[in-house]
Amino acid sequence: MIRSLITLLFSAAFAAQASGQPNSLDPVFERSHFDQWLGEPDTARIRWTASVARAELSFHQRLMAKVEVKVDGRDLEARRADGRLVFFVQITGRDGARYQDHGSIELDKLDAQIRSANLEYSQSAFVLPGDFRLAVAILDTATGEHGSRQLQFRVAPPQRDFLSDAWRGLPPVEFIASEEPPDGWYLPQIHGRLQWGASVHSPARVNVILNVAPSVPEPGSRRTHGGELAALLPTLKAISSLSGHMEVLDLARRRSVFRQDGRQDLDWPRLKAALGDANTASIDIHSLSERHHDAHFFVSQVRGILRASEQSCVLIVLTPPVAFESGEDLEPVSREGLPACRVIYIRYRAPLEPPVRSLNQSMAGRRRVPRTGPMIRGLPPQEISDQLEATLKPLSPKVFDVETPEQMSRALAEIEKAVR
Repeated sequence: MIRSLITLLFSAAFAAQASGQPNSLDPVFERSHFDQWLGEPDTARIRWTASVARAELSFHQRLMAKVEVKVDGRDLEARRADGRLVFFVQITGRDGARYQDHGSIELDKLDAQIRSANLEYSQSAFVLPGDFRLAVAILDTATGEHGSRQLQFRVAPPQRDFLSDAWRGLPPVEFIASEEPPDGWYLPQIHGRLQWGASVHSPARVNVILNVAPSVPEPGSRRTHGGELAALLPTLKAISSLSGHMEVLDLARRRSVFRQDGRQDLDWPRLKAALGDANTASIDIHSLSERHHDAHFFVSQVRGILRASEQSCVLIVLTPPVAFESGEDLEPVSREGLPACRVIYIRYRAPLEPPVRSLNQSMAGRRRVPRTGPMIRGLPPQEISDQLEATLKPLSPKVFDVETPEQMSRALAEIEKAVR
């Protein structure tokens, strides 16, 4: 009988550790016999494997590696009565520093069809280039059976040197919590910050505008607004230390929903609440009736932000493509009375959603970690319909069309060059 290709995903439970510590130890390991298990043969009568996927650049502009543990469902069927299956993950750097995390599943909650499935446990982590040793152990708490696996892996350096400079002071490993959006996009538990060298002595005031309102939906569109914020929020966090002024605009309601001045950590609780208000399903009747003023609102906000700079400045606009309704006033911004300012316009297009799979191809209730990595490959290219860029034409914006973290990296390199 051909085994089903069903895979059950269980995301790791995570207790946040202070950023920058030489060791990031999980107290659960101390209460176990993890170190002893590494030198013992397996006692768990379970077929399982452990591996590390190749580290890829994320929209947080940090390399992300994923530890993957696959367990044969046939060996779990008889264990569905009680207890937990605990996963211990430890990554050790070349200097001997250890980074630990664990997670577990309740065995009595396994699907009745687990015999026909592979169970997959995954844990993601931000990593720096270098050589590491992975040690993984599993424990059946009901029987005390345990097993361990160890392997070496290497994280290659980035193709762009400026990222290596920005990673100064970051810990070699930071485990990533599994959280629902928007926390799963922003990752508030990750406190390591990119260090942009240009931000220290730059005389220019850096202004950032993030547009969180989706464009008018195009017929047949399969893109989601969540896919846009999954890239734009990490980018906002990555450049927050550069910004002297940050503004989040909801063009659909023509209002600023978040504002922060000063190069400091973003006030995530306040920004998260603002995002919730901006992305509610309902828009009041007055806002709908005044949609033809959306572009004018954006232009007026840009002028106000630049006038407040009172010196040479840089303006960064983060936005999905925006298609306004017919009859919209698209008069561009006037340069009169504005300081000299370099404008970088980053237009992010979320990848198309893959075709919806039928229920016999995926398990209902499957949890998925929000996508933060490269775009979905193999889908046909789509024309970009964007009218927001034209409103900035008198400011001669440098435009970047972005779909992948690597393309976003090129845009950020231009930003760093602009603020020097």
